Amino acid sequence: MLPDDRYDQLESFMAMASKSGHEFRAYDDALDFIAGRRDAERRASKRAELFPKGSADPELGALLKVPLYPYQAEGALFAVGAGRALIGDDMGLGKTVQAIAAIEILARHFGVTRVLVICPTSLKYQWQSETLRFTGRQGENAARVINGGRAQRQNDYRLDDFCKITNYEKAQARPRSDRCLGARCRDRR
Repeated sequence: MLPDDRYDQLESFMAMASKSGHEFRAYDDALDFIAGRRDAERRASKRAELFPKGSADPELGALLKVPLYPYQAEGALFAVGAGRALIGDDMGLGKTVQAIAAIEILARHFGVTRVLVICPTSLKYQWQSETLRFTGRQGENAARVINGGRAQRQNDYRLDDFCKITNYEKAQARPRSDRCLGARCRDRR
């Protein structure tokens, strides 16, 4: 078993083990787990380097076109450190701006070049306008709402946009109506 503090030595351990003449297996889920832990350590280290004062760091104040409240800055930094997060603040406290701040940090400092936002249908255009307003990104490739039929959505997904915004139903592999066949399907939303 590889101790947590030696994940950085995984490749040399695997090379040594494979040369030992014994059977060696590394399962994908274990490798994915270790890769996730390594990524989290890198993000935490870089986040501490970029924002040494945490949510009070002046760099966060210059990140967006609007200032963040301390709890919003803390939420954005948490999301960056976690790599994925559910921001569960009450309505009206600025979950969208926290997510946009996290996206901007990831884009500017961690190499993220494309973002997919999946939100309720009623919020797609709000996400688009707030992304443009808060980040200062401009042009039709800054934030695109994905709409229309399947062919239109496929064309939109091929475009080189920074942020694509869609709703849950449009993000599904197949629409619910395609899956509801026969009299047994009662839920045809």
